[in-house]
Amino acid sequence: MNDITEIETLDTYIRSVENQEIKGILLKLKNEMRKPDVTWESVKIILVSLENKDPIMLKEIFSLLIKESE
Repeated sequence: MNDITEIETLDTYIRSVENQEIKGILLKLKNEMRKPDVTWESVKIILVSLENKDPIMLKEIFSLLIKESE
């Protein structure tokens, strides 16, 4: 999860988001993923909050992260 390519791509995606509340959630996700000791539980909490705000965007984020990790 700490792949720099994912973070750069996530940065680009975050810059394109206009909704400030969702942008904040995405920034929390990005910062959490940068931690060397990141846990699935901490990431999951952030993803659930994104799902509650915008389930379609959550799917986009999943696709983005999966694509970049290949």
